[in-house]
Amino acid sequence: MVLIFIKKLSSRKQYIFKHIFKRLLEIPFEFTSDISEFIAYEGPKLSYGKKPLGDEFFIWSHGLLNEVGIDDHDVEVHHWDDLPIFFKAPDRSNLPFDIFSASFYLLTRYEEYLPQVKDELGRFTASASIAAQNNFLDTPLVDFWVKRLGLELEKRFGITLPRKRNIQIITAIETASVFQYKNRAVVPVLQSIYENLIKFKLRKLFRQLGVHLRLIKDPYDVYDIILRIYKESLAKLPKTIKNSRRVLYLFHLGDYNYIDNGVSYRSRSYQELIKHIADYVEIGLRFSFANGEEKIEKETERYESITNRPLSKTMTAFSKISMPGHYKRLVDMDTIEDYSMGYTNVPGYRASTSNSFYFYDLDYEVQTPLRVLPYALHYRSIEHFMLNGQQAIIDNLLKKATIASGNFIVVFDNAQLDLKKRSHIYTIIKKLLTYNV
Repeated sequence: MVLIFIKKLSSRKQYIFKHIFKRLLEIPFEFTSDISEFIAYEGPKLSYGKKPLGDEFFIWSHGLLNEVGIDDHDVEVHHWDDLPIFFKAPDRSNLPFDIFSASFYLLTRYEEYLPQVKDELGRFTASASIAAQNNFLDTPLVDFWVKRLGLELEKRFGITLPRKRNIQIITAIETASVFQYKNRAVVPVLQSIYENLIKFKLRKLFRQLGVHLRLIKDPYDVYDIILRIYKESLAKLPKTIKNSRRVLYLFHLGDYNYIDNGVSYRSRSYQELIKHIADYVEIGLRFSFANGEEKIEKETERYESITNRPLSKTMTAFSKISMPGHYKRLVDMDTIEDYSMGYTNVPGYRASTSNSFYFYDLDYEVQTPLRVLPYALHYRSIEHFMLNGQQAIIDNLLKKATIASGNFIVVFDNAQLDLKKRSHIYTIIKKLLTYNV
């Protein structure tokens, strides 16, 4: 056990120390504010403050974790060998920066609470992040910092940390519209046919009519193909890692509008499809674009009514998670896991971690039960590249997630799975499901 001396314990310190020591390093630890107890302790010990008490392992405190509320801190990036760092420490610290404050800053998305210019959908932009501005967006930096901390502790105290965990690879498929043409309402169908006629889009028109006449399958009706690929991929893997390769479908059950214009949640075949898929892989709910409290409650009720199970996994459309409002609503709804943390248009780690973490509410200064699972990339951000380019980006991100022993989550849009499109998407999905370290 590591004994940690902290003069005054705060909610922020409890949150980040528990995340780093318990969840990532898996090292038992206890806090103390008793100097005599700390000095007398003969096992591994660490102090966190402005100056060391003796010759213990000491980490300098920047001060962020003593604060409450939001302040505009100066974030100046330096380097610790090859790793970017900020909140640089004086020379007397055993680490060259305050790893706890810096990790807290990134995980809580502190910078997203600050005044900012949002994009056209009202989202925080990747270009505004310190990760993008300092070229570490493709790195799960918090995980790498913690790995280095673990090595320093092993060296100092002669302890051995738990062995590396298997990386969890999750193929998440958000389903804004379960079918492209099938089971649509009469008015949207007639409108679509009319638009294809006047714009002379005959190939699209014939395909649409073929689906309505039941001569061909709907372009988005590829669910059995994905399930077959998943089953065949698992058969090729060693038993030890089968459980770490997962597929997650997130279904849209919102009201019809100009953005959320998929098949109605009332469709019996849609509901039967959800139940069918739930027999083989994990499922969850994709919230509507206009995801206010009332809509979240309504769509949650629909999901639980259709599936006869409590909602545990969610994602919001277009990753529109203006901090902290959306996550607060999820906490109120008792949601357990959310998969919205990422950028739909840029690959990389939005929270600078590949590991899951609990949402910390900076308004109320409290850790919540909501677990955030950040994704590494949305396929939309790389679909315009050639296959070699896509694989290079994925390989880079995947290699780093493997080193970090974290999760590697890639999000796909069901519309991208259309077999008629000239796409490399199936090659990429097979690669993810059969990846073996």
